[in-house]
Amino acid sequence: MLLLADVGNTTTVFGLDSGSKIEAVWRLPSLRLETEDELFVILEGLLRYEQASLSSIKGLCVASVVPRLNSTIDYFARKYLLEPAMFVKADRFVSVDLETDNPSEIGADRLANVMGAKECYGANVIVVDVGTAITIDIVMDGAFAGGAILPGPETAMSALFSRTAKLPEVELFFEDHYFGTNTEDNLRIGIVNGTYFALQGIISEIEKQFDVKPKIVGTGGKAHLFITEDGFIEMDDPYLTLKGIRSYYNRVKSFEKNITDQSLD
Repeated sequence: MLLLADVGNTTTVFGLDSGSKIEAVWRLPSLRLETEDELFVILEGLLRYEQASLSSIKGLCVASVVPRLNSTIDYFARKYLLEPAMFVKADRFVSVDLETDNPSEIGADRLANVMGAKECYGANVIVVDVGTAITIDIVMDGAFAGGAILPGPETAMSALFSRTAKLPEVELFFEDHYFGTNTEDNLRIGIVNGTYFALQGIISEIEKQFDVKPKIVGTGGKAHLFITEDGFIEMDDPYLTLKGIRSYYNRVKSFEKNITDQSLD
């Protein structure tokens, strides 16, 4: 078994991978990962529920955008898995060419997204990852061509709530009408519907740069807000980032095995 982790600013997603598929997924507040021992208690309990244990885990691979948590996760891996955690980085093990100005600045989650997208959906894919931020990641002719970043819906809601005296925080979902007659509808139309049409417009322009029609894949904890009947997102893959992390792990281990085999010859 392999443990996968997508460490975000708000939420960390752990996945238990059997090699052929992701068997279980758990979402935890990133604030709960402050010590390696607390992480042990949480994960051991979750694994036990799946009739597994940390002793059955052969490795931990992590895509993190929260640097301050990396040492905690690595301490956990060294202490309880008896080997260091592997972190996704923009190096030679990434399975896509990085055609951006500064590849080292690409977030590990975005690297995982494009690796997972290429492996699962082919050489021409647009990924819409909806979380604290919304990232659009473009795989064009098998390479990462760039993308865009927007505020996530809950981030936009929190910004309005914190800076206005009377606007309430509301449940967010896509409204089926275009103007509201009460404050809650007004907020949802502005935040969810407004972001939906912004994404639709950006992606429509991006598609014009492709020679073939790309697949549009949604992922992330809040992608469901923008998945509508006949909408621009064609498929929902909530485990796409984890699949990309697994792909990275397998590439590194394959490289290490080849080096070992060569040294034995």
